[in-house]
Amino acid sequence: MENQPQNLSRSWWMVAVLFLLYVQSWVDRLILSMLVSPIKKHLLLTDVQVSMVTSTSFAIFYAVFGLPLGWASDRYSRRWIICGGVMVWACATIACGYAQSYEGLLAARILVGAGEAALLPAAYSLIADAFPPHLLTRATSTFQMAGKVGSATAFGLGGIAIAWATAHKGMTLPFHAASQPWQLVMMMVGLPGLLLGLLVFTFPDPPRRRLAGENDQANARAVTMDFMRGNWRLLGLMLIGTSALAICGYSMTNWVPTYIERHFGWKPVQYGPALSIMNIISAVSLVLNGWIVDKLFARGMKDAHLRFYGWLILGLFPVIAYMFFAANVWVFLACYCVAQFITVPFMVYVSSVMAMIAPAQVRARLLAFFLFVFTLLGLGAGPAIVAALTQYVFGSEAALGSSLAVVVIGGTVLAWAAFRLALRYLAGAIAAREGPHG
Repeated sequence: MENQPQNLSRSWWMVAVLFLLYVQSWVDRLILSMLVSPIKKHLLLTDVQVSMVTSTSFAIFYAVFGLPLGWASDRYSRRWIICGGVMVWACATIACGYAQSYEGLLAARILVGAGEAALLPAAYSLIADAFPPHLLTRATSTFQMAGKVGSATAFGLGGIAIAWATAHKGMTLPFHAASQPWQLVMMMVGLPGLLLGLLVFTFPDPPRRRLAGENDQANARAVTMDFMRGNWRLLGLMLIGTSALAICGYSMTNWVPTYIERHFGWKPVQYGPALSIMNIISAVSLVLNGWIVDKLFARGMKDAHLRFYGWLILGLFPVIAYMFFAANVWVFLACYCVAQFITVPFMVYVSSVMAMIAPAQVRARLLAFFLFVFTLLGLGAGPAIVAALTQYVFGSEAALGSSLAVVVIGGTVLAWAAFRLALRYLAGAIAAREGPHG
C-alpha cells in the first residue's frame, strides 16, 4: 500500500533523522584517520597496528555484525535496532578516548564497527516501506548523501576539534587522568550520538509491505527460497557490480590523499578542504540522480535504476580513465569529484531494486549480505590490491597513480558489464513481484 500524501511529511522527517545518524556514523568512523600521528606517539604503535584500528578491525566487525542485524531488522522493531546500534557506537567512540593501550583502542574500534552495522539494513528497510515506488529512489539517494556529507564534516570540522583539544591538553575528566588532545577529540565526536539516537522515536515504524502469504511465518521460508532460486543470476550480477564499485571507491578513499601528496606535493592542510568540497558536490549529485531515476520510473521504465546507472558509468568513463594521468592537481580533483558520481550511489540503486523485487521478510537480510560482501572486498581488499600493485608489480611508490588507475578503470568496466547483464533478468523479477497486484 502506498503512502498517502499526508503521511509523506512524516516519511521525510524519518529520512532527515536517519540522515543525521548516518552523518554522525561517518564522523565517528573517519575522525581516527586524522589522529594517526598523535595516537602513534602516545601509544607507541606501529603502522600495522594503526591500520588495524583505523580500518581492518572496523571493516571485519561491521561486515560480520551486519548479517545478524539485517536478519533482526526483518523481524523486530527497526527503530530499537537503530537506537541500540547508535548507543553502542557512540559509547565505543567515547571509550576510544579512554584507551591507554593498543588493545583497549582496538576493542573500542571493534565495538564502533559492530554498532554502526545496525544502521544501514534497518534504515533502507524503513525507507522502502515508508515511500511509494515513484519516490523511493529520491528518498534513498537523499539518505545515502549523508555518507559524503559525513566525510566532508569529518574533514572540515576535524581540524577545528583537534585545534581546540590541543589548546586544552591535559584537561582532567571524570574517571580519566590528564587527557591527550586525540582523546578529547574522540570523546567530543562520540557524545552527540547519545542524544541523536533517541530521535528515532520521533517517527513511527512504518508497516512492512508484504504480499499475500508473506505474513504467514510457516510460508516465509518457502517464499524466501523461491525468491533466491528464481533470482540468483540477477542477485549475483548485482553483487559483482557493487563489489567492483566498492573496491574502486574504498581504494580511492584510502589512497587519494597519499597520491596527492606524492604526485602533486600538496600537504593535508591544502587537500583537506578541497576533498571536503568534492564530497559535498558528489553528495548533491546523489539527489539529482535519484530525481532522474524516479522520473524515468514514473514514465514506465521499470528497470530505470540499473539502466540509468549503466548509462551514468558509460558516460563518465572517459573522465575516470583520464583521472590518474592528469598533470594538473585541479584537473585531477575535478575528475575525482566526477568519479564519485558512480562510486558513491550504488547502494541507492541496490536498495531501490530490492524494495521492488524482494519479499519484505528477506529484504534487510539481503541488503546486509550485500553490505557484508562489498565491505570486506571494498574496504578489506581494495586498498591492499593497490598497495600490492605499487610494491610488487610497479616496484615504486611513485607508481601509486598507475596502481590506482588499474584498479579503478578495471573495477568500473567490470561494474558496467555486470549491470548491463543484470538488465535481462531485472524486468522479469519486477514483473513477478507486481503480478499479484495485477
